[in-house]
Formats: sequence, structure tokens, C-alpha cells
Amino acid sequence: MILRQFLHTDPVAASYLAGCGGKASGAVIDPLGDPAFYLDAASKAGMRILYVIDTHIHADHVSTGRALAKAAGAPYVLFHEAEADTPFHGVRDGDTLELGNVTLEVMHTPGHTPEHISLLLRDRTRADEPWMVFTGHTLMVGDLGRTEL
Repeated sequence: MILRQFLHTDPVAASYLAGCGGKASGAVIDPLGDPAFYLDAASKAGMRILYVIDTHIHADHVSTGRALAKAAGAPYVLFHEAEADTPFHGVRDGDTLELGNVTLEVMHTPGHTPEHISLLLRDRTRADEPWMVFTGHTLMVGDLGRTEL
């Protein structure tokens, strides 16, 4: 499993590159900023970007998910009921995105926004149980995501 966390300061946010190094398959979660940054990070990790995922439609900052998905030739992923004006690959609660030996299981977690999803990451080479969860601005150390957005 490969995991890269990218911390942003303006605005404050986190994005991730996660996936299977052995199968060269990854996903970018909640991208912010220049898409070339994520393409370069994936290339350095030896991964193809198979999915670009926004955990929610960003009312608190501007996502570059659509632009990155186009540049990577990957599906742009949102919850299936998201009210987006652009085409996207809609996922539902319980869906699984395959990344080689790594999977991302979709959990619908409305609260920060109605269409919010969290992602359970499993590495099948290590265990059946999830290794981590990406909560996309909903659950943070010592804080919770805003709900009025």
C-alpha cells in the first residue's frame, strides 16, 4: 500500500494519494491546487490514477477534482445524489473502488454536506479489516466539520 498525505494551508485542507504499489493503481482524494502536482506525485510513486474522488462538493474551497480527472483520464467520483453540473461517476453507500490489492469502500456520511462520503481503505495483502478511513473534513482530530454548508 502506498499513502501520501498532502497538507494545504490556504485554505487549510488535506488531500491524499492512496493505492496499491504492486499493481500501480491509485486514487486521489479531495485534490486542491494544480492537477500537475498530483500527476507528478503519482508518477513518482509509480502509480496510475484510476479514480479522482471528492468526498463532498466543496463549499469551503475549490476542488480541482474535475480537472485532475480529465488530465489523468480517470473517472471523477462523487456520491450518486450529488447535485453537480458536471458529469461524474456516482457511487452509493457500500460500493467498492478497486485499486489492485487496495480497496476503498464508500460510506455515505451526510453532515458536513448532504452528499458527503467517507472511504474505508483496506489492503487485502495485510488484513480484511480496514486500515484507515478518509473522512473528508467531517471528522478531524479534536474537531468536527461544519454542518451549515
